[in-house]
Amino acid sequence: MHTHLAPLARPCNAPAPRTWASTLLLTMLLAACGGGDSEPTPTPTPTPEPTPVPTLSATQGIWQSAAGMATSTSAIVLPDGGLWAVQTRSDGASTQVIKATLAVQGSSYSATGKRYTLGADNTGAPTTLVVAASVVEKSSLVLRTGSGADAQDLALAWQARYDSSASLAGLAGAWSATVGAGTLRWSIDADGHISGTRTTGCTYTGQLSLRAERKAVVDALVLEDCAGARTQLSGVATLNPDTGRLSMVMTTQDEAQAVLLALGR
Repeated sequence: MHTHLAPLARPCNAPAPRTWASTLLLTMLLAACGGGDSEPTPTPTPTPEPTPVPTLSATQGIWQSAAGMATSTSAIVLPDGGLWAVQTRSDGASTQVIKATLAVQGSSYSATGKRYTLGADNTGAPTTLVVAASVVEKSSLVLRTGSGADAQDLALAWQARYDSSASLAGLAGAWSATVGAGTLRWSIDADGHISGTRTTGCTYTGQLSLRAERKAVVDALVLEDCAGARTQLSGVATLNPDTGRLSMVMTTQDEAQAVLLALGR
C-alpha cells in the first residue's frame, strides 16, 4: 500500500522554490503571508494657517467717511500709529479734533487720546478719549471713540491719494485762511519754509518737512508770535488735490490746545 504524504507547509519566511512556477507560487505565498496587502496611507491633517499678526503700518493712510453723513470724519494715521482725526458737522455747528497713538492690542488696536472741541478762535481744550480700531489694510478703518453710552463707531474708507509722494515744491506758494476774527497770510517756499502774518498782529515762522515714508502727509512745525507771546505748534499737513486746499492739524507743545487750518491759494 502506498501512502501519500501531504507536503509540509512551508514557513512564510522560507525562500520560494526555484521552479518554472516560481512566479505563481511567490504570488500565492505573498497572499498567504499577507505580503500582498499594503497599509493605507494616512491622510495628513492640514496645518491651519497662522492668524496674521496686526501691525501698526497696516493702519497708515488717509481715511474718509462716506459722503452725505451728518458728521464728516477724515483721519490721518501714520506708520507708527499716530492718529489725527477731524470731525465736522455738516451744519457747521461744531468741529472736533482727535489726537491719539494707536498700539496693537490682541487682534485690534487701542489708545487713550485726546479730543478737542474747537471754538470761534479755532482752538479748544482737550478731554481724555478712549479709542479702539480695527482695520483692513488699504481698505477700511473702523474707529470706536468713547465708551459706554458715549461710544461712537466711525467707518472710514482708505484714500488712494495717500500713496502719492508729497513734494515741498508742490506746496510752495501764497496761502491764506480765516481764523476767528483774523486772516492768515502765509508764504511757503520750495524748501518748505513758512513765513507770514495774521491781521490780528501775530507773525508766523515754520517748516514743512517730508516724512521718511514719503507719502502724501508731511510734518508741520509753526511758531506763532503774538506781541511777544510765543506758541509752538506741531502736527501734520496734506494737500487735497480735489479742493486745492492745504490742511494742517496741530497741537501746542503741551497738547493743551489744537489748531485746524484749511489754507487756500
